[in-house]
Amino acid sequence: MHDERDSATTDSAVDARSESNRIALELYFIAVISLIVVAAFISALGYEFISARTPIVIMVPLIILIGAQFVRTIKASRTVDVRSVSSTVAKGNNKTFNQAAGFISWMALLLALIVVAGHYVGIAIVMFILLRLISKEEILFSIVLSAGVTIIIFLLFELGFDIELHRGAILRFWADDAGF
Repeated sequence: MHDERDSATTDSAVDARSESNRIALELYFIAVISLIVVAAFISALGYEFISARTPIVIMVPLIILIGAQFVRTIKASRTVDVRSVSSTVAKGNNKTFNQAAGFISWMALLLALIVVAGHYVGIAIVMFILLRLISKEEILFSIVLSAGVTIIIFLLFELGFDIELHRGAILRFWADDAGF
């Protein structure tokens, strides 16, 4: 026999755990974003004033908003056990955090490939890896779709919009050595 009180208690515990996860993950996200913005702000302080105006004008309100969100999240965290969630995250047992970290890792890989090899190579490689390894698609389908999308992006940006996307550090290094 199913007791409605047991179901309500279980639902309440799941909701509390979900709220703990959300708040803990939000705190981690705020911390990472804060580090990135503060690093960019410090970097902008080294620019000439004319070049530093725009980043500083954008980042000062952003730092204020991040601080306000951090205070708001800390106040909300008083009702949940963020420490136990943090412990679970540190042990790698938080499925939501692991999924978010996995997604961020893929984006970091894409960014690194774009910086080193350029947009087109980075897009093609990451798309191929995601199609082949994550989606378990056939190799021919993965190659054709990756190449096709990369060609469409090339045609759209290079010919359609006349925008040259980043070619990568390797190509720039070779071009400098070759005297181009």
